[in-house]
Amino acid sequence: MYGLINLSLLDTTPGGCGPFAPPDDWQGDYWRYLQERFDGDIGARQQIAVVGRCLVQKNEGLRTLFIGPHAADARKFALKAWLANV
Repeated sequence: MYGLINLSLLDTTPGGCGPFAPPDDWQGDYWRYLQERFDGDIGARQQIAVVGRCLVQKNEGLRTLFIGPHAADARKFALKAWLANV
């Protein structure tokens, strides 16, 4: 799970890779899933916070694109996570 994360392309598809992708067999409330990951997994928490920071700072040359069925919620969650912890 941990390791390099491509900050320019974040997948929210179940079974995908990264902190925003639930397990392949997952079903349920996506926002709750992210909150549980954020609260219970320090690695996912750090990656989500970094993504939120990148969205806020809008680093030159770095464009962050969320893909998959939960893209809009993932983006909102990352922003909220960073702004709540600043």
